[in-house]
Order: sequence, then C-alpha cells, then structure tokens
Amino acid sequence: MVRFTLRWLAFCLCWSGLALLSLEYRDPWSFSTTTWLPACILFATLLLTSIRQWPLWVVSAMLMHTLCGFYIGRPLSLAALFAFFDGLSVPLCAMAFILLDRIWSERESNRPLFFSLVEAIVLIVITFSVGSLLTLCLKLNRYDVVSFHFVSWSLALLTGCLAFWPLTWSLRKRPLTRWRKVRRRDIALLLSNIVLMLLLFCQPANGPKAIFSGFNPTYLLLSSMLLSSLLLNARILGVLLIVHYIVGIKATLAGLGPFVRLQETASSAIWGIWDVQWYIAFTSLLAFTLFRFAESDRLHKKKQNSRQVLEMALSSAASHITFRLIMPQKRLAWSAPSHLFFANDYRVATLALLEACSEPPFTEQFERWQQGDQKALFRQQVTVFKGDESVPCLLVITPELPDKTMLGGLAVLAK
Repeated sequence: MVRFTLRWLAFCLCWSGLALLSLEYRDPWSFSTTTWLPACILFATLLLTSIRQWPLWVVSAMLMHTLCGFYIGRPLSLAALFAFFDGLSVPLCAMAFILLDRIWSERESNRPLFFSLVEAIVLIVITFSVGSLLTLCLKLNRYDVVSFHFVSWSLALLTGCLAFWPLTWSLRKRPLTRWRKVRRRDIALLLSNIVLMLLLFCQPANGPKAIFSGFNPTYLLLSSMLLSSLLLNARILGVLLIVHYIVGIKATLAGLGPFVRLQETASSAIWGIWDVQWYIAFTSLLAFTLFRFAESDRLHKKKQNSRQVLEMALSSAASHITFRLIMPQKRLAWSAPSHLFFANDYRVATLALLEACSEPPFTEQFERWQQGDQKALFRQQVTVFKGDESVPCLLVITPELPDKTMLGGLAVLAK
C-alpha cells in the first residue's frame, strides 16, 4: 500500500508539473495549449497498470487538469470541459492498443507493417474524433474558437502517444525484472543520436541554414534515428524517442531549432509547434515500424534455428510429433491433430494435460530448467499412455523465443 501511494504521488507531481508547463503556451485563436505533455504520462500509466486501477489514474488526472486550468485563469466550467475530454480520449487510446495487442499478439511478427499502420490509424481516428467533439462543445457553449482548435488539441495527444508507445510496448512485453544487460552498441547509438539531436535543436532558427548551405539537417537526424531503430532493442529505442519528443518540443517552445518560424506574428510560434509535432509523430511511427521489421526478421531466424535443433534431436526416432508451447499459459499448438498421435479423442491442449497422460511427472524439472539459463534443450524420457497401450517417448523442448513461445516434440523410442 505504501509503494502504491508513493507511485500515485509521483504520478500526481509529474502530471501536474507537466500540465502547468504546457498551459504556459496556448494558441492565440483558441483555449487549447500548443502541446499537452501530461497526456503521454497518463497513456503510459494506463498501459502499464491493470484495468481495475484505471479509474484512480483517470479521475486523478481529471481533477488535476481542472485545478491546473482553474489556477491559470480558465473558468471552472471550461477547465472541467477540457478535463472531461482529456479523461475520455486517453483511456480510449490505451484500450484500443490493449485490444489490438490481444487480438494480434500471436500474429504480430508476421505482418509488422500492417499492424503498425492499423494502430496508427486507430489512434488518429480516436484523437481527431474526440478533438472534433471538444471543438463542437466549445462552439455550442459560445466560446470564441476557430476550427483549427481541434488540430492543436488532437495533434498534441497523438504525438505524445506515438512517442511513448515503443517504451510502454517493450515494458508490457518484457517487464523490468526480465531485462537483460544493455549492450555497449545500444548505449553508443543512443548517445550519438542524442548528441546529434542536441546539436540540431540547440541551434538558433537561422543557424543551421548558414552552416549547411541550404541542406536541412533534420534529414540527417531522421536518417540516423531510422537506421538506429534497426539495431536498437525496444527499450533503448523507446528511451531515444521519448528524449527526441522532449528535446524537440522544449527547444521549439524556447525558440530554438529548425522548426521555429521567424515571422513576427501571433501564430508563427504555433505553426512551428505543429511542424515539430508532425515531425516527431511520423519519426516515432516510422522508427517503431522499422524496429518491428527488424525484430520480426530476427525472430524468424531464431525460430528457424530452434526448428533445426529440434529436428536434429528428434531425427533418430521412427516417428515423432512437434508442437508449439505458448507461454505463460503453457498451451500446446500441435503440428498435427493431437488425437491422431494419442489414438483417441482425448485432445491434449496444455502441458498439464500432456503430463496427465504420461509418467513420470516432468513439470518440476521443466520449471527448474525454465528458470535457469536455458542454454541446453530440455529432455525428459516419459511413457505416454495411448489408450491401453504405453509408449516410451522422448520429450524435447527448445529454449524460449522472444515471442514467449517454445518449440517442442515427442519422439517415439524403440521398446
């Protein structure tokens, strides 16, 4: 309870601090902020916590949104209206990502481009639909806003979600307790991209043009980040995209970087923020899509190697049947109908059912092997009961793959 209370206090402090920082920069033609940094904090928090805790996070964010808006001078009704739509849009985005992840969790590695595009389209539809509803409500309440209002509000939410999605995705797939040691190559790529980022965004608005003679250095940073996404692991890429989001937004708000417009008009700063947010949104989407391509290719190679090792281990048997073990449910997906091998209508759908129709028990040895380094194959001689007949078999399981699956097989041994 104490740890959860500390997490809630940290969330409140972080959210309110980013909200007050964002509320300092508002559009000249509407009541919306040019960027909304707290949305990504709530988005990541919802994705990393159980759904039964969502009401606490959402209600806390809505109350802080109302109080922060009222503190900076918004009428209470207007502050509550913005808080309501903020509390509506972010949970919808998080729920959409969770549902898509559950539907395609076992097929995502086969079509990474398609799934990335679907997720991006769903996120765009949700953010801009809710933004349009907010603009309509403001007009119905006779607030003087222009139609561009929904672009500012929706784009700020979209950019934050896309920038924070890779890190939250990696944390959902692999918790902190299971993270491995970070490679030196990943640290070097991360630092080199951050240095290039700071050199680009810490320059005055007209500085890089004079140095590069018309060449836009933004392309250099974009190319570096896209190429790095092919080599980095998910959590380092997520950290890089978050740093990219914070540096790009903060520098542009401070009047630095290539996206600052030099015209002395009330809306010139807003156009610059729009430009940098579109740039960050597309960079985050492209980088994460390329990472998924590379991750899918690496996963297919590991599956092929595991399949070859398994076939070699089972090749000496007269007959065998293979399966895919899906963790952590320990479900079995057989390469052929299981009742054909077991010679009855008994379908072995889990590892526990396989143990139930064989002896001796192997679950304890398997869990001990699973918690170890898994450098070698798991091998266990078992006697499988096929009706009235008992058949000696060799159970073989390969180490766990990145998609939380294992390949295995049963080889019939000579009596």
